[in-house]
Amino acid sequence: MSQVPFKAYFGFLTEPFSKEIATKALFLSAQLKELLTRLQHFLTRRGIALITGEVGAGKSTALRAFAETLDKNHHAVVYLDDPTLGLRGMLSTIAQQLNFTSKYFKWQLVPELKAAIEKNFADYHKSTLVIIDDAQHLKPPMLEELRLLTNFRIDSQTPLTLVLLAQPEFRKIVQLKALEAFSQRLTLRLHLTGLAQNEATPYVKHQLEVAGRTDTLFTDDVIAEIYQQAKGMPRLINTLCYECLLEIYRQQKNVVDIPTLERVLCQYDTW
Repeated sequence: MSQVPFKAYFGFLTEPFSKEIATKALFLSAQLKELLTRLQHFLTRRGIALITGEVGAGKSTALRAFAETLDKNHHAVVYLDDPTLGLRGMLSTIAQQLNFTSKYFKWQLVPELKAAIEKNFADYHKSTLVIIDDAQHLKPPMLEELRLLTNFRIDSQTPLTLVLLAQPEFRKIVQLKALEAFSQRLTLRLHLTGLAQNEATPYVKHQLEVAGRTDTLFTDDVIAEIYQQAKGMPRLINTLCYECLLEIYRQQKNVVDIPTLERVLCQYDTW
């Protein structure tokens, strides 16, 4: 094992293939560009948006990037990453992130929360964007409650925008007859399928450049195989690439080739 630290061995300035990558340094795939454009348009219409995709498709990363583009003087952003809190827990979290002291009981919390959102909109021209991650855990009754939360007296210019991020099976849930009213409120639906095949090499090179390398450490056939193994999911591509770098670091090599990838894959029979 080399005594030279991992990053120094490769000449990296930052950790490669990290989920902590700055949003300004994100690789703008065709799907990500489309999503950001459609979200900007959606924000002018408001309502409810549903963004679905497999685990690791980049849903949360995309919404994080979108939220950071918003003018904080005109938009209050609330991010909920645990929809299993129950309705009162979720509403309380929204209130906390809006710096609003909430009541305990739902019958008190809902009208006061809506009044606070309306006041921000009417007095300060600030709309509220609520992003709920892992929305596939939400039960139909809770979805209906969230729909009702988006109903305001000034419905044509509702001050609350709701974005749900969910895994693909959620698309079947919103098609249930009991959720017809909720489904009709969805003004944006988009499904993320990951990177296109021709984006794999540019994506890997981009990640390396962000970390400080301007050359590629992966052969083209390795990148093609990583793409296939990861089914185009950015998170899985990142994991495989990082594990391959660790492998050549251990072996004191400079390029990731197919035998290297095969050794990595043998360690992960779940790929």
